[in-house]
Amino acid sequence: MNADKLRKINNSLEEQLSESEKKDMTNIVVYLKSSHLSERDVELVRQDILGIILSAKERGEDMKQAIGGDYKQFCDDIIAASKPKSTAEKMKDICTTVLLSASSLLFIKLIFFTIDGVMAVLNDEAFNWNVPVSYLDIFFMAVAIAASWGIVAVILKDAFDENRRRTNIIFGVTFFSIIVVFCLMYVFHVGSGVLFKLNLVIGYILAALMYVAGKILVKNEK
Repeated sequence: MNADKLRKINNSLEEQLSESEKKDMTNIVVYLKSSHLSERDVELVRQDILGIILSAKERGEDMKQAIGGDYKQFCDDIIAASKPKSTAEKMKDICTTVLLSASSLLFIKLIFFTIDGVMAVLNDEAFNWNVPVSYLDIFFMAVAIAASWGIVAVILKDAFDENRRRTNIIFGVTFFSIIVVFCLMYVFHVGSGVLFKLNLVIGYILAALMYVAGKILVKNEK
């Protein structure tokens, strides 16, 4: 059974928990996702934990009595006893993230370019079908993917940190640094040269293919 099917079953089981237990369970799952466990393994562990909690509730016990009050340590013990992702699984995760992120960023660029083209037509100008892709665009895409990946990793790791102070600091510093770097690059025309031009229709097809490929990788996790 793949991760998606397990997730649906677990979502149904989780409906039997109280609101506070659902919140704690969400934090547990988020923290587990920051580890070396695969998505499928996370859902298998989640299913086991839900089974323990629901059995305890039948005996009149709460979640803390079932798995202990230190949820972070509980998760760390599970992670330490679990097998890490294989190299193939790690590469698959990287490809999935890159494909989905790149497709989204490309779609955004194409949509704005299309809007500019429509505005040009409304002003009796010719529609430009060739999208210029600069060195700055490629650099922005790479930095955006890397930064989002890093921020997500920190957010997952801080699942049990109530004030999320480290997350807020890292997010703020990263966002500010990226803005400053790109402003400087724009002002001094660094990377503004056109690397190549991409046909608008082909661009949309390419973005769609990358998105579909990323989703297929997610769906095919066994």
